[in-house]
Amino acid sequence: MQQPLITIITPSFNAGGTIGETMESVLPQLSDDIDHLLIDACSTDGTLDIVKKYPHLTVLSERDRGIYDGMNKGAALAKAEWILFLQADDWLPAGTIETYRKAILEDPMASLICGSAEAVKESQGRWSAVWSVTETSRKLLTAENIALGEPMINARLFKKRAFEESGGFSLEYTLASDRDFLLKACAAGMNQHEVDAMTYRYRWHSGSSTMTEGNALTARLSQENLAIVKAHLSKATDHTRRTLRKWHDRLTVQAAMNALEEYRWADLLKCFKDGTSENRGWMTCFTTEVLRSLPGFVSRGGRTKSRILNLKERSLR
Repeated sequence: MQQPLITIITPSFNAGGTIGETMESVLPQLSDDIDHLLIDACSTDGTLDIVKKYPHLTVLSERDRGIYDGMNKGAALAKAEWILFLQADDWLPAGTIETYRKAILEDPMASLICGSAEAVKESQGRWSAVWSVTETSRKLLTAENIALGEPMINARLFKKRAFEESGGFSLEYTLASDRDFLLKACAAGMNQHEVDAMTYRYRWHSGSSTMTEGNALTARLSQENLAIVKAHLSKATDHTRRTLRKWHDRLTVQAAMNALEEYRWADLLKCFKDGTSENRGWMTCFTTEVLRSLPGFVSRGGRTKSRILNLKERSLR
């Protein structure tokens, strides 16, 4: 057999409710130069029985240290020149593989290729977009897009050698290691080629570890992002440092707002210290956010948006 061109890597753990749809999105796009690895973390919900229906899959099931460990394992096992990460609750839109195949030929010097992406949410039997990134300017591998926009790790096809040379995903972060990795790739000047086609569709749902607004992982994701920005600030160039400080302001202001709404005064004080350590004008940013939020706070009867989201999540359990 010839060496595969692209290896699709799908990490999974108890994804029985969605993985069938994920696999069905891949099937029409398979060819002899595509292989597909399922890196499972010993699922107990029937995931492994479901994927037996898909003989194209190569399955590895063993305990791991989280989703990024599974993705790293898949990258190490991949036989192809290029690797693509597909989560077990998402889809590859029709034509994705053909789009990437053409882009590889168009730009032989590229180390990664980025397409468009969207997140969709189901409501009353209909899917609607929560967000989408289609403009080339928002896909560029820049600190601004990675820190302040949508990182879209899954809409990016990586040359395996470049991924490995960048060190893969750090296991220090369990929810935001993709953002950390892309910031490292950006700092290293990795060459990216952008394509004007939808190449990834995220499923927005309460059990997602990446679409976290209003669910139990929101606070943890915020803390991880704060740790990442602090780590990158220590070694950033002047231009990148300005962007990272904006991200730091955004994260600490939001954390302060969350602490304020829950009357966690010690945490609020910590946010003040964190914020002013990087920006002497941080209090102005915080005050502006408080004033901006007041009309919505009043219209919701004294309830914050995040509190309403939390109540909705609990009602769905």
